[in-house]
Amino acid sequence: MIWWILPAAIGFFGVVVTLMGIGRIGKRKFGTGVARFLSGGLVLSGAGLISLVGLNLQTYSRLTHERPVAMIEIAETGELQHFTALVTLQGEEEANAFDIHGDELRLEARILKWQPWANIIGYDSVYRLDRLSGRYTRISDEQNKPRSVYPVTTEPGVDVFSLVRQRGGWVKAVDAYYGDGKFVPMVDGALYEVRMTQNGLIIRAANEIATRKLQGWRPPPPEAVDAPVRAGEED
Repeated sequence: MIWWILPAAIGFFGVVVTLMGIGRIGKRKFGTGVARFLSGGLVLSGAGLISLVGLNLQTYSRLTHERPVAMIEIAETGELQHFTALVTLQGEEEANAFDIHGDELRLEARILKWQPWANIIGYDSVYRLDRLSGRYTRISDEQNKPRSVYPVTTEPGVDVFSLVRQRGGWVKAVDAYYGDGKFVPMVDGALYEVRMTQNGLIIRAANEIATRKLQGWRPPPPEAVDAPVRAGEED
């Protein structure tokens, strides 16, 4: 049940009782009139309190709301720092294959975040997946080795983000619009789940291979900056 239905029903009952009390006072039936007026006021106060509690709980609910975005499966090609990323977007059945160079996979999106009051009435942050790219752990690799970057989705029709950027001052419901990017390590057989929250993207391990890789994932030691990272190599 929608959170506001109960306080609305109670509030409506309170208004009816209050109006009945006012009507009786107008007919000089002061005893029952005042009693009903006070009773209606108490009912309205209770409805207001329930509304405030429900509003507060709804805020927590909307802020923790997550939606699935995509599933990403990593497959090794047999070459060093070279993988295939199979990306299945939410609502699609077939995966799109991307040829990725690097040690880590990075997914970027454009985010429109609404004001808290808009979240409460059901407006969740909206997004458009933007780019998928490879990322090397070591900066020297990033500067010298092959790069790979791909568009994930296209923008059909009106570009909403451009409109918000140009007319953002007029759209009071918009809290922020920004780019968001997350990256995770690549290893053969890893499966990741991408989800959207009110504040941006999150990526979680979706199988044991990805979980183990994330648990041992940390920056390389400074003395090994020029040594390549092999897929599945233990840290």
